[in-house]
Amino acid sequence: MKQHLTRGRPSDRAVRMANDIYFTYLYTDDALLSIPFTRLCEVFGEHDLTKIKCIIEEVFEELNEPILLTDCSIKGKHIAWEIVHYFEFEYRLEAGNAYVDLEVNMLYLDALETFDIEPYINFQ
Repeated sequence: MKQHLTRGRPSDRAVRMANDIYFTYLYTDDALLSIPFTRLCEVFGEHDLTKIKCIIEEVFEELNEPILLTDCSIKGKHIAWEIVHYFEFEYRLEAGNAYVDLEVNMLYLDALETFDIEPYINFQ
């Protein structure tokens, strides 16, 4: 499987966010994550919620560069053709607190592992 990155290497902010998502997923063993804006403010060193939303949008766009899977098998499932993103997300406001709800795409992580792909985000 060949990799062709359209955007090149991600920014330091994107790498920090990728690691935060990945290691939170490993720690909780749950693909569904709810990240409070206050946590994202810590990660990015920004405490203005309007600015943090702009940062999140930029970083998530960088991180969600898809991979294309064609005519392959992953964990016993044949895949003829599929575009896979790292995660999907949406914003949520609950009791006056803002959250980003994320769902990590397990097929994306399985593809990285199965094909020993060097991800454009290096989890460290």
